[in-house]
Amino acid sequence: MALMAGNVIVDDPILLQALPRQLPLTLMEHMEGTWIGHGVGEYPPHVPKFTFLQQLVVEKAVPHGPRELTWSFRSVTWHSETREGLRSEQGYMRFHPAAIDHGRVEIVVTSPSGLCEVNEGTYTEDSFDVWTRYGGLSRPQSASRPFVTEVRRWCEIRPQNDPMSMEYRVEMATDRTPMQQHLLSKLVKQPPA
Repeated sequence: MALMAGNVIVDDPILLQALPRQLPLTLMEHMEGTWIGHGVGEYPPHVPKFTFLQQLVVEKAVPHGPRELTWSFRSVTWHSETREGLRSEQGYMRFHPAAIDHGRVEIVVTSPSGLCEVNEGTYTEDSFDVWTRYGGLSRPQSASRPFVTEVRRWCEIRPQNDPMSMEYRVEMATDRTPMQQHLLSKLVKQPPA
């Protein structure tokens, strides 16, 4: 199988020596930084529709390098009218490139409620789509019903927008309800401080 650099097939051993061993991930070049925006959430019949503000911070994790393509993130949401804190979560994103700008991604997410997710899926140069698989949810004994049974997270970056924007969606199923949209955020990348 020939190595591709853009649209050029690189099969000359001398040229291969000059190529970087790991090409940068376009998705994470776009995603790294601070994002702020608003969104809407609901989860019928348990949670009525509400609006929120959100801040998402994505940065390189430690360790990080050509063999450790790992980023960390933290997210906080506030009720848009009362400014009351609604939820927070943090976690890690680990990438396994299959080719230039696409491959597999694993995302681990934890929240103060004790819910822990292990999500797996795919990424491209401007999006990712992950879901809990193989029993990828864990919760403490003190968790209250309804229990979350499945989560799907989808993100699309729009680098052509000025400023750059992101649409982020979380879908969820519980032991009482089927998979349905829970949160939809529209975020804007903030300039570096």
